[in-house]
Amino acid sequence: MFSKVAIFVKPTESLAGPLTALISVIRKTGAEIFLDERSAATLGERAGSRGYTRAELGELCDLAVVLGGDGTMLGVARSLAPFGTPIVGVNAGRLGFITDIVLEDMERLLPALIQGQCTRDVRRMLGAELVRNGECIFSGLAVNDIGVSHGRAGGMVEFIVYVNGIQMASQSADGIICSTPTGSTAYSLAAGGPLLAPMLDGVTLVPVAPHTLSNRPIVLPGESSIDIEITESRDAVAYFDMQEFADVQPGDVLKIRPSQRTFTMLHPIGYDYFDLLRRKLKWNFMPTSSRQDPNDGKNG
Repeated sequence: MFSKVAIFVKPTESLAGPLTALISVIRKTGAEIFLDERSAATLGERAGSRGYTRAELGELCDLAVVLGGDGTMLGVARSLAPFGTPIVGVNAGRLGFITDIVLEDMERLLPALIQGQCTRDVRRMLGAELVRNGECIFSGLAVNDIGVSHGRAGGMVEFIVYVNGIQMASQSADGIICSTPTGSTAYSLAAGGPLLAPMLDGVTLVPVAPHTLSNRPIVLPGESSIDIEITESRDAVAYFDMQEFADVQPGDVLKIRPSQRTFTMLHPIGYDYFDLLRRKLKWNFMPTSSRQDPNDGKNG
């Protein structure tokens, strides 16, 4: 059983009602509750204690519960990665690929999970350094993806991609995405990349609106070393989960590597990734015509 539970809440909107309900559900399990700074601010005087920083919660707690959407989960996962704290997601966002407990099921599913009746889902993370003139000027981790994107000017970015030290491609595009299997249902999917099952050890490279139409996504082994050398940038940026950013200049190299850090999610017993895809992507929806084809059922 988990005895010390940290609670994190989505920072961009007020979720006082669902947050109060979540605290009540966890308190009934006997676990000690610690609120992050945003949660304490949301509840005000009702919080009953101060809010803790993410680093403090990583040190104090053996479980984190996130009330929000996938974006909130990504930020918390990066912050808690050094502590190895497992995370549970309660979906108060939209799609919710990694926040798989819906609010309506929270009271039914969370107590058993906090008591240890759950499945562990360990996901690989990516790390990267932005190198300029031989020196690292920015580094970070990502759960979903790391890449380069054009800035406000909207012009294309030109870059050379190296895999394990060997040049793979020279491209001109709006950007490029290096995605983990976890991130394959996010920005990578929207840009035309493939889905990767989370148990697969691989990464994808997905060009965003490439100038040359033959530039297509590619799946690479998870241990690949990927270098993206910027040759023309305008006001382009390197990004980490589209939440942390660093300006890039021509000559900069974004060095992407598999990280030793992992992100552990806990799911209720019976969790099924393919069921998740069926529900979120409507794969179980069979379109039907309102008009009857006169040839239905006929041979030839």
